[in-house]
Amino acid sequence: MYPILFSTPWFNVYSYGLLIALGYTLGTVLILREARRDGLDANAIFDMLLLQLIVGICGSRLLFVLEYTPEKLNFRDFFAFEQGGLTFYGAVISSIIFDLLYLKYRKMPFWRVIDCVGYGLPAGIALARIGCLLNGCCYGTSCSLPWAIRFANAGTGTYHPTQLYESLGALAIWYLIYRLRQWRRNYGEIFLACMASYGLLRFFIEFVRAENPVVVLGMTMAQIIGLLMIAAAFVAWKKIAASRSQRILPDQNPVELALKS
Repeated sequence: MYPILFSTPWFNVYSYGLLIALGYTLGTVLILREARRDGLDANAIFDMLLLQLIVGICGSRLLFVLEYTPEKLNFRDFFAFEQGGLTFYGAVISSIIFDLLYLKYRKMPFWRVIDCVGYGLPAGIALARIGCLLNGCCYGTSCSLPWAIRFANAGTGTYHPTQLYESLGALAIWYLIYRLRQWRRNYGEIFLACMASYGLLRFFIEFVRAENPVVVLGMTMAQIIGLLMIAAAFVAWKKIAASRSQRILPDQNPVELALKS
């Protein structure tokens, strides 16, 4: 593992922080490109993403502290980021709440903008999880598969590279969204498909991921949130489709189509 990529007389460059920053940058670039493609105010969305970065880090830290207190951290160490400890779902939940309030304040269409976020998010996750691999955190349970990896923090033996599983899974989600986004019928479907797909991916990865404590019914907090996210995405998808308020192309009946032809 390479938790420190290189050192200087003044500071160290940590792989975890650098790859998270690069992942967020990649996601931001893709989000803004999609926003411009959809005719949205890219400058306002860029401002949202900058503020969302701060909100997401705090939300990620809060969920980690709630999940692991007092085993790893307590609220007195909330800002001791050098100890590590960020939870992806905490960033997602806090960011969605912030985006909803921000876009309402700016009077911008929530589902159109959040679709752009859903397009860039999986690519950012794919890159950021490489940072977890280099840092040696978020590893899996013991295994003897050909692609198993040794992690210094895990002790002797080899373990599932769950960071790679999630990185490759997120990349697959991004590719599917990239291929299928032209077929969306309503605004919001890209983001909801992203959330449901990631929730399903993370649910299964948790079965071979180490350290995450079981909360209830033999499931970890990430699995519970993943299932809730899938259910919420399904309900929101149905609601959007039924209301037709986010319809990209207006409905046309056969008579109207015949007259146009």
